[in-house]
Amino acid sequence: MVRFLKWEYENYSEVREKKKLNADTQEVIAHLHAKYFKHSFYKPCTCSGKTWQMWVAQLNDIYERGHS
Repeated sequence: MVRFLKWEYENYSEVREKKKLNADTQEVIAHLHAKYFKHSFYKPCTCSGKTWQMWVAQLNDIYERGHS
């Protein structure tokens, strides 16, 4: 079962609290998604709302498992 490291969990907790997509939250989301879904780091265009929503949903699944 995949879980965030403690510091990743804490960073992502802050992203979830903000509930806004800005430069800082995009950076955290993109880094975590690249790591856990094994792809190169990149930030989708902010016009790609569906991509960001999918990434957040996928990261939320990991977040719900807690941290190691």
